[in-house]
Amino acid sequence: MMPSQKDAWNELYRSQSRPWKGVVTTKTQFPFAKGDKILDLGCGNGKTSLALIEEGYDVTGADISEAAVETCMKLYGSRMRTICASASSMPLNDMEMDGAVMIHILEHLDNDELNAAVKELHRILKGDAKVFVRVFHKDDMRSDKGERIDENTVVRGNGIRYRYFTEDDLRNAFSGFHETSMIRVNERTKFNENRSRIEAVFERPA
Repeated sequence: MMPSQKDAWNELYRSQSRPWKGVVTTKTQFPFAKGDKILDLGCGNGKTSLALIEEGYDVTGADISEAAVETCMKLYGSRMRTICASASSMPLNDMEMDGAVMIHILEHLDNDELNAAVKELHRILKGDAKVFVRVFHKDDMRSDKGERIDENTVVRGNGIRYRYFTEDDLRNAFSGFHETSMIRVNERTKFNENRSRIEAVFERPA
């Protein structure tokens, strides 16, 4: 029996407390103002949270995995707030946050979870707040690595679900938001394979 996604993520973080090292990238241009209250949704071990903290934002990190949140608290607990919660049900007040980042979290949600997560974002964000999104594109080199469970999604050996997007898939997911920008980024690995992602900014209507 395949483990639940929460169990699979807990197992990953308990076996590798920092499976993703380094920083997001100094080239990332977050569309927020200094001091803004920003939600790092799917914060994991806090790699993106640290980049946000160092840019001067007031950061709240949220993740479904207790093990991930524990790691984040140990590393940056005095510099950010952390909560353990699903993207589809956040213990935050209506219109509480000035912005949000969703870096490689949408890949792990099914259709119902994705729709619920975007609806929840609409609830907790202030009017005109922006969401920075990064997802892997369908042309990414790893889009066929694992057991395919539908046209866009595979499950890897660790039990974690990975979904791949086109630009239209992402637009449809955020149909209730305004699209501010969207770019496709392709990078070649040292083995000459293609890593392909989409980076987009959406704005919550006022």
